[in-house]
Amino acid sequence: MRRATTAAMALAGSAAIGAAWVSGLHPAPTVALGPQAGTTQSGPAQPGPTTSGPTGRTTAKGKRPAHQGGTKSAAPRSGSVDGPAVDTQYGAVQVRVIYSGKHITNVVPLHLTDSSGRSVAISADAAPVLRQEALAAQSAHIDVVSGATYTSEAYQQSLQAAIDAAHLA
Repeated sequence: MRRATTAAMALAGSAAIGAAWVSGLHPAPTVALGPQAGTTQSGPAQPGPTTSGPTGRTTAKGKRPAHQGGTKSAAPRSGSVDGPAVDTQYGAVQVRVIYSGKHITNVVPLHLTDSSGRSVAISADAAPVLRQEALAAQSAHIDVVSGATYTSEAYQQSLQAAIDAAHLA
């Protein structure tokens, strides 16, 4: 009976880790149950200060022995990061960066200037242009949209902060 319970718990844990990985979340290490009690398991490989070669061996400083070949390969990661809300005299601007690996796949405006109907219209017209520029440039180094200077500059600032937080630069 104990083996069946341990196997069921291990299977459930594996399913949770798999579901978390698919959704872009990286589970924290969990304590293993059963014969290896006290050992830890972790989710998919996380980029970190140490690397391992084909044999999985590392030196004390995290470097592969000189005779080992291969390159460091981190598991691809994806997710989204919200930039901060940047205030303008016409209202705040905030964007979300969605990425896969080091590639920006989408930029979504979470909030655009809204102090008046005119500022809403200007932001609504500028947002798709700014998004296209950001995707093409893969950075926040984008042109200001004529007539939407405040929105454009705030968009760039929120975008750059999100890119920095996601370590995409």
